[in-house]
Amino acid sequence: MTGFTKDYAGCGVCVAVCSFLTEFGTHRKILADCPEAAFNCKSCRRCEAVCPRHLSPASAFLAIKERLVQKEQIANSVRKVMESARAFAKAGHRFPFAFYGSANTVFWPGCGLAANLPGLVRKVRDILSRQLQQKVGLVLDCCYDPVFTLGDTQASFAALHEIEQRLHAGGVRKVITGCLNCHKLLSEHLPGIEVVFILEVLPPEIFKQQQRDQIYLHHPCPSSRWEGIRNAAQEVVNHIYQSHCSPGEYFVNNSVEASVPLCCGAGGGLSSLSPELADRFISRIIQKGTDMTIVTYCTGCQNRLLQRGVAAVHLLECLVDTPPRRIVPSPLRQWINRLVLATQSRLKMPIIPALFVIALLVAGGIYLNAQYFFAADALADLLGHYPVVAPVIFLGIYALAPALFLPSIPLTLAAGFFWGPVWGVLFSISGATLGSCLPFFLSRYLLQNFIKNKVAQERWQWLQDKVNQHGWKAVAATRLIPVFPFNLLNYLFGLTPIPFLQYLWSTFVFMLPACIAFVAFGSSLSELILRGNIRGVIVGVVIAVCAFLIPLALRPFFRKIGESKQETDG
Repeated sequence: MTGFTKDYAGCGVCVAVCSFLTEFGTHRKILADCPEAAFNCKSCRRCEAVCPRHLSPASAFLAIKERLVQKEQIANSVRKVMESARAFAKAGHRFPFAFYGSANTVFWPGCGLAANLPGLVRKVRDILSRQLQQKVGLVLDCCYDPVFTLGDTQASFAALHEIEQRLHAGGVRKVITGCLNCHKLLSEHLPGIEVVFILEVLPPEIFKQQQRDQIYLHHPCPSSRWEGIRNAAQEVVNHIYQSHCSPGEYFVNNSVEASVPLCCGAGGGLSSLSPELADRFISRIIQKGTDMTIVTYCTGCQNRLLQRGVAAVHLLECLVDTPPRRIVPSPLRQWINRLVLATQSRLKMPIIPALFVIALLVAGGIYLNAQYFFAADALADLLGHYPVVAPVIFLGIYALAPALFLPSIPLTLAAGFFWGPVWGVLFSISGATLGSCLPFFLSRYLLQNFIKNKVAQERWQWLQDKVNQHGWKAVAATRLIPVFPFNLLNYLFGLTPIPFLQYLWSTFVFMLPACIAFVAFGSSLSELILRGNIRGVIVGVVIAVCAFLIPLALRPFFRKIGESKQETDG
């Protein structure tokens, strides 16, 4: 119970300002008699802001929620809300809704802005680029705050660890957040990255001045942690509205009580757990801003106010010459907004046109495979009819096969069978190298989040650590020692920081011995079946055996790199 002394009975100041405590009693009563009621706490910290002893009942309630979640001692109603929060966060954390732009500085709008104001997100990112005079990337992801607030800190910290890795992989050093909840978690749990709120970055002068009758500035509850953010919001509002309002029309939060942020009751699943209690929270804000336009800098608060028929403006809407929204998009529309925003962001990447062509080729390969185009007799007939273009066709098929998780050994044997040991090796190693590059590019530039979510984290994390330690030797070790399946390995290397040229030449060199072995064996089969040449079979088998001995001879030099994975799997 963070911050409490045994002999402190409570003065009741926090009860007077919190609808939750008004409903359930003092923190000591709740913790002693009905700790499960802690799930109705919004962690808004208003109790902490008004406490004369600077205690934090909200921290104690979060600790209780965390303990109950870990012990799975939660009511069914809480469990349903928790499952919904996890599903929401998990979807937002994965492909296709998650997107990471590569830049030193990125704009992180949060789920709310992306879902409700996707056009504004793009404009704000462009404004930041012009204002900072540098490229500002865009990052779309869920910070897991809905899950964190409900007490599942274990899942939240795991997601935040992945977020940190994704940001570092993109070379991100500074994150500008547009959501206070995201700002809360990212600033507290990404120690190696600078995290600032957008109102701390943009000067008030670039906001468009507006004409309103009377306005009320609402500080969202997470802002209770940062006086600087509240002051920045106040300065922006002063610039936007004050010059257009006559004396007495402009409401300034200058009293101690009024300057304390107010919770709208939206976060932490309270609107589902206890809609009536959530309404009491939002009613406090509405009462403060009676007959005034309420200005806030949280989309969740804005949505709650708009749903109650109250005129509400998001501060960032004042950056552009467009009227503020008046309706809340449906849940389906919000998901579509996020999907479209992420998709459009991907389509702006320079690599996308090439990947689009690759995707068409992959789709064509899937279709041809379904039509048995890759069957052995079909390939033999095709190569026989087109001897000139046959190598090109073969290379195209070989380039697609690993990306589609089709076996490559039959293709390598076929190269030796049709073209002999010399040309067979040339065509097969070229095709195998191309086939290794396609999954690498798909994973690195298009399907990174998708692959990470489909493969156990310890797998690609282990490989990433090996690349960081050993560079190209990690490629050599995994090509010589079967740590991962060959086709999966091509995708996993795309998740690592290895330079492409290192990956290319080391893949070529350390796949070559096995390639020679299989081509030689395929060539010997051709000598036996087509010409009845027993001597050719013997020569082919000898070459194959010698080629297989090369990787065996090299393995001791790379065994230390690859064995640790095998040991952990065992």
